[in-house]
Amino acid sequence: MTPTAPPASRGRLMWVVGFVAAAVLGFEIALMRMLLVASYHHFAFLVITVVLLGFGASGSALFLWRSRVLRQGGRNLFALAILAAVSIPLCALLAQHVPIEAKLLPATFWRQISCWIAYWAVLMIPFFLGATTLGLALMLARQAIARVYASNLIGSAAGALLAPGIMVLVPPAWLPMAMGAVALLGAAGAPPKLRRDRWGLLIASVVVLGIATVLDPPDIRVDQFKHSAYLERLTAQGVAERISETYGPRGVVTAYRSDFLHDLPFLGLGANPPAITALVVDGHRAGSLLDVSGVDEAGVVDRTLMAFPYVLAPARPRVLLLGETDGVNVWLAIRHDATSIDVVQPDPNLFALLRGPLHDQGGNVLDLPGVRPTALEPRHFIESTSERFDLIQLVALESLPAGSSGLGGLGQDHLVTVEGIATCLKRLSDKGVLAVSRGIQTPPRDNLKLLATLAEAFQHLGVTSPQEHIVVIRDYLGVCTVARNTPWAGEDIVRVRRACRDRELTPVWFRGIEAGELNQPDQLPLPPDGIGDWYHYGARQIFSPRAGQFAENWVFDIRPPTDDRPFFRDFCRLRSIRELEQAFGDMWLTRAELGFLFVVVAAFGVMIVGVVLTILPLALSRAAGAGSGRAATAGYFTAIGLAYLMLEMTFLSRLIHLIGDPVSAAAATIAGFLLFSGLGSLTAQRVSDRGGCPVGWIVVSVAVVGGLELIGLRGAVALAGPWSVIARCLLALVIIAPLAYLIGFPMPLGLRRLDQAAPDLVPWAWGVNGFASVLAVPLATL
Repeated sequence: MTPTAPPASRGRLMWVVGFVAAAVLGFEIALMRMLLVASYHHFAFLVITVVLLGFGASGSALFLWRSRVLRQGGRNLFALAILAAVSIPLCALLAQHVPIEAKLLPATFWRQISCWIAYWAVLMIPFFLGATTLGLALMLARQAIARVYASNLIGSAAGALLAPGIMVLVPPAWLPMAMGAVALLGAAGAPPKLRRDRWGLLIASVVVLGIATVLDPPDIRVDQFKHSAYLERLTAQGVAERISETYGPRGVVTAYRSDFLHDLPFLGLGANPPAITALVVDGHRAGSLLDVSGVDEAGVVDRTLMAFPYVLAPARPRVLLLGETDGVNVWLAIRHDATSIDVVQPDPNLFALLRGPLHDQGGNVLDLPGVRPTALEPRHFIESTSERFDLIQLVALESLPAGSSGLGGLGQDHLVTVEGIATCLKRLSDKGVLAVSRGIQTPPRDNLKLLATLAEAFQHLGVTSPQEHIVVIRDYLGVCTVARNTPWAGEDIVRVRRACRDRELTPVWFRGIEAGELNQPDQLPLPPDGIGDWYHYGARQIFSPRAGQFAENWVFDIRPPTDDRPFFRDFCRLRSIRELEQAFGDMWLTRAELGFLFVVVAAFGVMIVGVVLTILPLALSRAAGAGSGRAATAGYFTAIGLAYLMLEMTFLSRLIHLIGDPVSAAAATIAGFLLFSGLGSLTAQRVSDRGGCPVGWIVVSVAVVGGLELIGLRGAVALAGPWSVIARCLLALVIIAPLAYLIGFPMPLGLRRLDQAAPDLVPWAWGVNGFASVLAVPLATL
């Protein structure tokens, strides 16, 4: 029989559990931020899955070897805490040497998949060791388990909220080192009191981490296909220079200078741009800061595709730039005598960089008269402002490529949804225009999806003929789509035709367009009916009664995104894989949209690994129980595991919209669910002691409260639009609290009843619940 933890040790157990739990959850959030820099997405569903696999495996390990680990519980707890603390930074360093790549190539497919498996396997080690530390502490606590469990929840919540704060102080690569230090603080308080040999081991751990840091300084290996990897290669060759960098929870903003950098998006033929400073955010190309001293030197911007909407906008326009990062579009607005220019993008560090180290290099562009920078999520700004604008430019959507092997499809964008576009249209003046430029793809996808979203947004506002409100033109690089609330007619169409002729642009769609105007001067492949190009063909289908059938049959998913499904860059359609294989042979992977495929494959992989780590060890153990109760137990605790994590992932998706930043949203969501469901579990214990609590009513309450909260979240987004990130995170916690509190009831109530009726099935219940939780994360993403 395991002895009860003495009173003197309870405080120490709570100390260890609190700090180790904070370190583990802090590392979870830190890993999401690191993945945003290293790859193309934060992979929240995979990070949470790896955490749960580590916890599930630790539960199986403690169950199978419980007598051994309890024999010298205090010493083993200290050793596990030390191992967890050291493994967090060391495994993070080791993982950076695994050559993972997001762009899968047929020739190296299996090697790349093997690297991804190795990468996640290495990163699971700290979560396994941390979870084993927490589990052993709970086993040692005995009658004090409620207090120790509470310290686990509080520590986890604190770690999830602490991580974004540390991101302000240290670069992402150093976050694991910070979390390892937090875990070492926990190990220092392990029971019994530290003796000289333990202090020696603690100091040795610090020395090991110091030596590892010197030999292999923390760094993030960036995917070789990302823009920053290309710029770093130029830097290594001595032809480019990293001149400035800033970081925070929003991202890592880096500036590169080189005489070889002259790329300006959607610049017409024959134009020679001045030298630029390349801006990169989390490894992605974010902008081209023109090295000019004044508006007269910025004349090159008049030759870009983004200049076309000014032909159709009112004179001396009030301009709103949503997602502007580099000032190029600010110069464009100034050159067209804009009376006011609102520059909105979410990262204050980017503004600090442009106004600080790059102040003179960019011509002081943000401090020019009439320019008003605002650090806010674009959707939040457009919903909270009451102003009306003559030109709203969706700069955040301006891009040449469709995505990064489709992994961009995993990212959410609430600005480019039917509701987001409709809100932008509401903020236009009487003759104001909404404009966006996107690169050409073959076959078309981005621009057709944008056109379909615009059409549905107009219908959402009561417009029955959206085709009369939209103008689409292109050149050899991109497509520019312009929309307004009043139909185009008369002199408007004359200006469109004149601009196309003067600027050598190719008309795609406008009211009254004629067949002779199509597909020239820049020609693209002809559609089946031989009229115009594929973009004109797509527009005709989208504006016809056949729009739904056309979207259903198209090779890519071009259905309009909504706030409930805010994945504008997700074009994956599983049934199209066969067509891609027939068209491109072994190279079909280079043309496929991999985001959705990535999640599907991950779901199958997680299911297999989850069975091996959480179900199989318990199923093979005699102590796991036998008899007729297994099926009912598996059903009940599987349902709890699926429901809890699917609700958490669903709210994470919605709270990204509210908070505006995926990492901060993940921190608030995870912390809120842990903290308040823990309080619910403690309450359930007390209620059960006093006579029981009907689980059926709890389940009904969860469904009702969850539904009401999801509905209320839309109003919360509108209310909190102009608030700070911290205030929006606090609002998120308030929203989460009732639901999370209620879903803390079913687990302890079920375990208590199972302990009375069939105690041998308790470990089986833990195992199936852990497996269901693991599987729920990719399923919720799907």
